[in-house]
Amino acid sequence: MPKVRFEEMLPHEMEAAVAAFPVAYVPFGSLEWHGKHLPLGNDTLKAHLLLCQVAEKYGGVVVPPTYWGFLEAWHPWTNSGLGEALTQALYRRIFECLVEVGFKVVIGVTGHDVPDQREAIAKAVAAIKEQGGATGFAMEEGDFYDLTDDRMDHAAHWETSLLMYLRPDLVDMSQIADENLDTDDGRQEAGIYGKDPRQFASPELGKTIAEGIVDFIGNKALELLREL
Repeated sequence: MPKVRFEEMLPHEMEAAVAAFPVAYVPFGSLEWHGKHLPLGNDTLKAHLLLCQVAEKYGGVVVPPTYWGFLEAWHPWTNSGLGEALTQALYRRIFECLVEVGFKVVIGVTGHDVPDQREAIAKAVAAIKEQGGATGFAMEEGDFYDLTDDRMDHAAHWETSLLMYLRPDLVDMSQIADENLDTDDGRQEAGIYGKDPRQFASPELGKTIAEGIVDFIGNKALELLREL
């Protein structure tokens, strides 16, 4: 299978990829507590791995992930980020650089589903559109997903299922065997908000969710290329 990760490509491989499908996918996320059973980089890991699947299926190139997002230090090991001004400037410059090297479409996807983060990506899209010759799209990982009744959560059955499918080696359900998720205090202490992952999470659900997201993004990329 052809390479899809920017940092792994040889120059001739990049030239061929951009000539065939000049779309760059940019994964964003956070470094944040996601329960005791998921890694701190969970948001970014999901976005990156999903976008690799998009590129493998539809074409395009996946940019190295950006772990710095909009956060408050609400739980242990959660990084509060770089601040609004610096984060927005970083996102914009990433998009501008990708257009400068030859991409025509830049799609930013955040696995850290908060409005401030999507808005910062949307501003980066607006910047490259204003400069002319390129377009893009900003979305949260959970946007536009309607294949099941399941919805984006925090460290609960949605996020746990996705990582069970994408990187099962990074999930350790034994760490939350004794968590109390029946009360508000218990959920706050655990940092798990949504359906109990011990009951409702599965790699099969993660695969269903992932396939829906992948196809949505891939079709969006095709649509944006046709519009140019």
